[in-house]
This record gives sequence, structure tokens and C-alpha cells, in this order.
Amino acid sequence: MSLVSLVILMLYFAILIAIGLAFARKQTTLSDFFLAGHAVPAWAALAAVVAAETSAVTFIGAPAQTFQEGGDLSFLQVALGFLIARVVLAVFFLPKFMSQEILTIYAYLGKRFGTRTQKMAGLFFFITRALASGVRHYAASLVISSVFQFDLAAAIVITGVVSLAYSATGGLKAVIWTEVLQLGVMILGGILGAYYAWQLIPGGWETILETGARHAKFAVIHWDWTGGGNYSFFMGLLGGTCLGLATHGADQDIVQRLLACQSLPGARKALVGSGIFVLFQFAFFLLLGIMLFTYYGTLPPGLEKTDEIFPYFAAQRMPPVAAGLVIAAILSAALSSTAASLNSLASSTMSDFVLVIWKPVLTPRRQVLLSRAITVFWMGVLVGIAMWASGSKNILDTGLSIPSYTYGSLLAAFLLGIFTRFRNEYTLMAGMLAGAGAVWAISRCQFHWTWFVPVGALVSMATAIAGEMVWERWKKPTE
Repeated sequence: MSLVSLVILMLYFAILIAIGLAFARKQTTLSDFFLAGHAVPAWAALAAVVAAETSAVTFIGAPAQTFQEGGDLSFLQVALGFLIARVVLAVFFLPKFMSQEILTIYAYLGKRFGTRTQKMAGLFFFITRALASGVRHYAASLVISSVFQFDLAAAIVITGVVSLAYSATGGLKAVIWTEVLQLGVMILGGILGAYYAWQLIPGGWETILETGARHAKFAVIHWDWTGGGNYSFFMGLLGGTCLGLATHGADQDIVQRLLACQSLPGARKALVGSGIFVLFQFAFFLLLGIMLFTYYGTLPPGLEKTDEIFPYFAAQRMPPVAAGLVIAAILSAALSSTAASLNSLASSTMSDFVLVIWKPVLTPRRQVLLSRAITVFWMGVLVGIAMWASGSKNILDTGLSIPSYTYGSLLAAFLLGIFTRFRNEYTLMAGMLAGAGAVWAISRCQFHWTWFVPVGALVSMATAIAGEMVWERWKKPTE
């Protein structure tokens, strides 16, 4: 990387840290630190939601998906499912969450079923979010390592320190406003990458369309139930819808931004609007992968994974200023998702565990200080997981499959809480464990990840309801 690109990157890091420090003194309560004082406008929440879910997994994984042998546009079926899920959540889930004064959505489960369910959901979230965020963190570090040509472990630590610097000081408010900036940088970086790829391809769009068609890169729909190497219509749409219900209805990481909105209508606009934005965003980055395939034809010498293709192109084939902006854009995607995860993991730790036990003895100031310390702890966990994730082969599939192991169980708890009169805490907990176990079992049988959330949710609900029926029948003779 040139000196100009390096200066741009360092300046960008400095701006992110400065934003965190600017908000540091304004965090006096947990509502300020974790919910930004419920003062976030809808447009900023929309940008924050998109930035939070647009990790480096998306930014470098989506182009890699179409660049790889046999890759095509079939992932768009999953993205369409994401949009369908958001509409359902905006109508049914958000009113339930925003009608109560809660720091996390698992507190809703605590009020609906009991604190044991709240804690189990929190534990499931810890496992899910930590693993998924660790993979995302690795994706960011892969960019730094590839561009600057130094040790991957060092890159993992550096990326973590930058994310921690503004998330632990400025809380959710700093995270959201840095995400607004980061989304703008991401959009600019993607446009620049596509522009220079188009400029370098002889024949421009005509060559791109001809090459893509010849290699079946523009195929969107696959009429089968397996998913296989690509995404089938049925399982792509169903898997995307179920995953979207879980990520934006049962995952504190995303819902936290919506809880920070000024009103329910604003939160609904942010949620549905983000779905429309993400659908077009995936289409753009998948198309970028086809452009890179047209230019290179095969993985360049020296690269081992298709996930490296976009950062490699930026560093090797773009002017210094543009390359610096593209790398900053890729890192924006990574840093925003890491910072978001740190804040949500810390909020769940405080709300679902610490405050349940020690709230009477903790002053508001101590609660904020402890929240910052917990944020540091979770950064250490994510760094460790990122080290482990460096062995993954396909970062997009890995990033989506890992959280799907427990998402079905979490989603089942909210579906039962919102749409039914089910109340048995013990059978619900048993159902959540059964759902996670069922997903683990089908993963051993090489089922595609798009099956994970539907199967997990169905098994969890069926087990919980059947268990309640047995429980009620067992109780009757003793009454």
C-alpha cells in the first residue's frame, strides 16, 4: 500500500476514535450507554442497522461468492427473505419491544416467561454473537494482513483495539454515529471498486455481460431443495426469511439500534428501509464479484482464498487515494460490526445477568464503568475467536451458518411469547436446548445452513408445546 493510502486509513481511524471520545462524557446512565437515550432519528438508525449487518463478511464475501467457480446471483433469494422478515417484525415484534422500558430484548422474555428464560436466551446470544462476530473480525483482519503484508494475528489485535477505542468510551451513541459515517465510506468504496474494475476490463459492460452469461454467473433461481453449492429458491427464501426473523427479531445486536429510536414509527421505517437497502447492496456486491471474475478469470498467483480478491484488486490495480478509500470501506464494514457486537454483548451481560443479581448495590456511574470493563472483556473473546476462524474456507457461508445454530431456538422463544399464550418456562428452556441439538445433528449430516433456523425453531416450539401438554396432564391428578 502506498503512503497516501496509509495516511487516509490512519486519518479515518483517528476520526472514529475522536467520535467515541466526544460522546464519552455524555454516558451517565445505562440508557445513555446502551440505548443512546432513545434519541436516534429513523434515518440514522437505518444507516446503523445496515452498517452493523454489512460486515466485512458481506463486503469481501459477496464478491467472492460470485467470483468462485460455479458462483452466481442465487444468494439474492436469501436477501429477499431478509426483506420479508423485516416486514413481519415491524408489524408484530417491534410494538411488543418498544412498549416496555427494557435494555435488551431478552428482558422481554424475562417478563413474559421468567428470569431463567431470560438468562438462557442471554447465554444463547453470547454463543451466537461471539462466534459470528469473531468470524467478522477475522474478515477485517484478513484485509489488513493482505494489504499491509504482515502477520494476521497482529492484524486481528489492531482491528480489535480500534473498535474497542470508540465503542467502550462513547457507548451506543458513538457506535451509531460512527456507523452513519462508515456506511457512507462503504458505499463510496464499493462504487470506486466497481468503477475501476469496469475501466480496466476491455469492452466494459459488453465483456462483463458476455463472460458472466457464458459462465452462468447471472443465474438467480435454482429449483431444488438442497441449496448445494448455490442457494435454492425454496430454501434460500425460507432460510433467508427465518434468518432475518432471528437476526432482527431475536438478536440484541441489531434490535438494540431500533430500541434506541425516538418512536415506534421511526423504528419501523428504519427496519423495513434497511431491508430494501440491503437487497440492493447484495446485488451490487455480487455483481462486483462477476466484474472481478471477468477481469482475472481465476484466482491470481499468491492468493489462497477467493475472499482476498476484492482487497487484492484494490491494493494492486487502483490509484493510491481510491485504494485507500476502498480499504477504509472494507474496514468500515468490519469495524462497525465488531463495535456493534461489543456494545450488544456488554448490554446483554449487564441487563440479563449483572443487574438481575446486583442492581440494588450499583450506582448509575458504577453501572456505566462496569459496562465499559465488560466491553473490554468481550473484545478479548472476539480476538480469540477470530484467531480460530482463520481456518475457514468460505467466509460468507461461515459467517451466516455459525449464528444459525442457536437462532432457531431464540426465534422460537419470541414466537411463542408474542403469538401464543404459552407460559411454561421449564418446557420452553427444554425446547430451546432440543432445537439447538437438532441443528447440530443436521449440520453433521451436511445439510445447508439455510435449513438451520427453520429446523431449530420448529423443533424448539414443538418440544416446548408437547412438554407443556405433558406437564399439565401430570399436574392434574395432584390438584
